[in-house]
Amino acid sequence: MTRYADLHVHTNMSDGSHTPQEVLACAKENNVSYLSITDHNTLEAYTQAVWEKARQWGIRLIPGVELDVIYKGKRYHLLGYGIHTETPSLRKACAYNAQVQEKDNLALLRRMEKAGLGVREKEYMAYKIPAGRGGWKLLNYLLDIGLTKTLLEGIKYYAEYGFHSSSIPFLSLEEGLSVIKQASGVPVLAHPGEQLPYNPYAADHSDFWLALEELLKTGIQGVECIHPLHDFALEKALIALCQEKGFLISGGTDFHGHFFSKQKQTVGGQMVSRDVVRQLVDRWEDAPNFS
Repeated sequence: MTRYADLHVHTNMSDGSHTPQEVLACAKENNVSYLSITDHNTLEAYTQAVWEKARQWGIRLIPGVELDVIYKGKRYHLLGYGIHTETPSLRKACAYNAQVQEKDNLALLRRMEKAGLGVREKEYMAYKIPAGRGGWKLLNYLLDIGLTKTLLEGIKYYAEYGFHSSSIPFLSLEEGLSVIKQASGVPVLAHPGEQLPYNPYAADHSDFWLALEELLKTGIQGVECIHPLHDFALEKALIALCQEKGFLISGGTDFHGHFFSKQKQTVGGQMVSRDVVRQLVDRWEDAPNFS
């Protein structure tokens, strides 16, 4: 029987809608034997109860994280696999990224309040995200005060008021690589087909491959080849590149539950065979299922 992996999954510890236990249940239901919860800038999903449930259900849980990093003025997502989740430098880096991102959200909220859109900072600070919805705090707040009709609609205000993720002072790529390696982890570039200039309908993809080649010289050790936003031709080419150059191959659904539900499928939905990512998951095959 084919064993499947999903090495890119989010929970409600960041912007997913499902609890870590619900994600594990989805993995069990969909025959996912290798799972990595890669929440944005947080490690809070990795509780002892989650490790015990994974062991009980026979799921090899590979501890992971997805860090926002800046390289040459642009924001990228950097996955870290096999990390020791209690590493102080990594936890500090996650807390820093979360702090500067929320500071950016608060700055936008203040601009919107000044513009008379009906938002209130004091009300926002006391607001809690409803269970089971996903997304981040500001999007949920805008929805619940009636300013938007969907969570994703709230994203338009960032561009409207000149707020861009690449302007947030996240960790540098060098810092992100360093803290992942300090935590005994493997740094992997997330979904390059989304982050780099790739047009599936273009005849010439040279700009994409040149940009990817530059990134891979920085100390990144793997590439997320299989992702919902990659077409089959790109997946095949990325896998071939990794095999030729000795980079590790990763893949997953980028599952967010009800948030981004039309785009991000379900846990295991990319049907990533364990054999495709074996060089990555084999590193922790014999490790204790607890970090």
